Amino acid sequence: MEITFLFIVSFMKDHNPKTWNYILLLVRVWLGYRMFGASYSSVIDIIFHPGERAFFIKWFGEELHFPMPLTMAFLAKGAELSGGIFVFLGLFTRPAALLIAFTMFVATLTANLGENWIIDGGFTVSYFLFALILISEGSGKFGLDYLISRKKASGLSIPQ
Repeated sequence: MEITFLFIVSFMKDHNPKTWNYILLLVRVWLGYRMFGASYSSVIDIIFHPGERAFFIKWFGEELHFPMPLTMAFLAKGAELSGGIFVFLGLFTRPAALLIAFTMFVATLTANLGENWIIDGGFTVSYFLFALILISEGSGKFGLDYLISRKKASGLSIPQ
């Protein structure tokens, strides 16, 4: 399914650049929304709720065997949260998408191979592929990256 999707995306990019920018917008908004939605409550829980901290320590430590499990959980969920916000806005799209791609790759290999593959593996692989598209192509014409680069190219100053 993912290969078919990538083929369609490649075809659209080459044959209809205007439509490609709308596709990039949809990918960006969807991926940003999903990353934010999947991580916001987790980040809040890690910071403010000791009971939830225990859950993340058990999950990342005992089940996934990460060293410093609470730190690793915070880094993973923080990467999803910050990456999601930036991707949604189309600001620093490539670095934010790289952060998401790395996090989804690690999640796929550590948490979703085996017993959770059918349920969660499809999600993390899809998010990884969406992030790869954004790493390759950037935000498109409907992102803040494009707006900022146009202003710099035209010589207009951006207020600091």
